Parts: sequence; structure tokens; C-alpha cells
Amino acid sequence: MVNYWKLNSMIIIVVAFCLCVTALGSETRDRENEDPLSIPLINDKGAPLVAMLDTNTINRNIKVYIRTLMRDMIQSSIREEIKSIFRTSFEENSTIDFIRNITLQEINNVVKEQGQEKLVNEGMSPPAVVKYKDCSDLKKKTMKILNDGVYSIYPGGDKPVQAYCDMTTDGGGWTVMLKRFGGSVDFRRTWVECENGFGDIHGDFWLGNKYTHMLTSTGKYELRVDMVDTNNNETYAVYKTFIIGDAASKYKLTVGDYSGNAGDQLIFHNEMKFSTFDQDNDRARTNCALAHTGSWWYRACFQCDLSRTDSPPFWTNTLSTAVMMIRKI
Repeated sequence: MVNYWKLNSMIIIVVAFCLCVTALGSETRDRENEDPLSIPLINDKGAPLVAMLDTNTINRNIKVYIRTLMRDMIQSSIREEIKSIFRTSFEENSTIDFIRNITLQEINNVVKEQGQEKLVNEGMSPPAVVKYKDCSDLKKKTMKILNDGVYSIYPGGDKPVQAYCDMTTDGGGWTVMLKRFGGSVDFRRTWVECENGFGDIHGDFWLGNKYTHMLTSTGKYELRVDMVDTNNNETYAVYKTFIIGDAASKYKLTVGDYSGNAGDQLIFHNEMKFSTFDQDNDRARTNCALAHTGSWWYRACFQCDLSRTDSPPFWTNTLSTAVMMIRKI
């Protein structure tokens, strides 16, 4: 209501200004047609004189002065009125916000008193992050077509791990545990590095023994190995039984139920412990990991080794690329 009356006051002032200017203009136009005013004068010798006074110029100057004065007064008044209106509006809005906040607080207090605090907390909490255990879990629960690439998985259920997911091969849902393509990553690593994983997730890498154990210890998993030899021949091997033991077992390999066209080379390493150059767990007199510059489930020493660094990966022959990936059955 206050703003309404102030707005009316502004309108009245502006209208008055316009009427005044119009009147001045009309009066000036009327006087422009008048003859100059004759004023009788007497000189110092007593002789009569006549001076012609130009009233048109005087009227114009008076009009300009009054118009300028009125304009400045109107502008100053309008500025003050606008400031007052905005100041009042902000105060009224602040009061409304204050009342709204008090109302919401009282509603929350009533809900809590009635034992509905859970509803309040759920309404104010951010949505929970969906945690996928592996790539097959991700594919199953998203219910949409996914591309091959890097995704966050939760093998242990709490901390995220960056994993490369193959979403196209044989139905997809594969969690890649080893990839060898360019040979840019040295696989001659320490025990701890092999345990936690290393390499470039977008290139050559090793997922990490502890993560592979977390996955294969919570259900039945299959292993698929895709290979391309130096003659560009593509082969594969599938093992329907694949388990990696815990750290206490030295990440022992359990593998079986082979199918494919690459040859059952990995069966030679069944029940073997994992070995690195700083932890020799093989059955040879020498350190196989040190001798063959790799990290693998050596026996004495190998029939296949996809981790060699100074030499290319090997299955039944020399390979240019190799991928090991697992999927829950």
C-alpha cells in the first residue's frame, strides 16, 4: 500500500511538470507576436528619450531557467522516491523470507516430535552413489547399452577402483585384469605393485591381485584370454573355473574347465603361487620372475607368460597383444 501511494505521488509530480512546461511554452509563443515594449527615459540634460525593450528574449530566457529548475527538482524527487520504494520492497521481502524460514523450521520440529525424523533426513540427504561390484554388475543393473571403457567399480564394497570394462566381447560385462598392447609398461614389478595394480588404465596395465581376489572370492567367475600373435592370428581361451586366493595364499591360482582355440596352456600353472622378482614363490631352483622379467604364477618356469617385459608375451607362440578378463557367471 505504501508503494502504491508513493507511485501515485511520482505520477502527480511528473504530470505537474509536463503541464507547467506546456503552459510556459504556450505563454512564450503568445508573447513572441507582441511588439517590443516602449519605455520612456530622460537623459542627463532633461531631453526625453525612448528605449525599446525586447521582451521576447527575456521570456525565452525565463522559460529556459524555469524548465531547467523544474527538471532538476523532478529528477531529484524521482530518484528519492525510487530509492524509498526499493528499500521498502527489500525490507518486505526479507520479512517474508524470515517468516517462511520460521514456518519450515516449525514444520520440521513437528515432524521430528511425531517420530518422522527419518523422512526429514531422507528429504534433505543427497542421493546415494550406486556401487557396482564389477563390470558385469554394472552392465546388469544399468539396463542400457554401454561402451568399452573405464568405469568405477567397488570390488570390496567401499572404495572405488578404476577398471577397464569390455562391454562387447561375447555379451560384454568383462572386467579386464591384464592388457598388453603397446609394450610401454614394464611388468617387472614388486610384490606390492602387483598387489595394488599398476600401469595405464587406458593402455597397458595390471588390475591388481587383491582386487581380482576380492571379486573371485565372492562368486563363480570365468576367465577369458584374447590374443593376437605376431602373424595377426586371433585366438582365445576360456576357463569356467578361475579363482585367485588371498594374500596369505600368495594369491594362488585355481583354474580349469578350458574351452577355446588357443590351447590349454594355463593349466600348467594351476595351484601355483604368484611370484615377483622380490618374492620368489615358484618351484624352480632359480627365480623365474627375475630370469624372465615378469610377474606371474610360475611353476618351473612357464608354458605361458603374459607378463614378460624384455620379451613379448607368450602363450603357445609369441604374441603382439594379450588381454585377460573375468566375468561373474
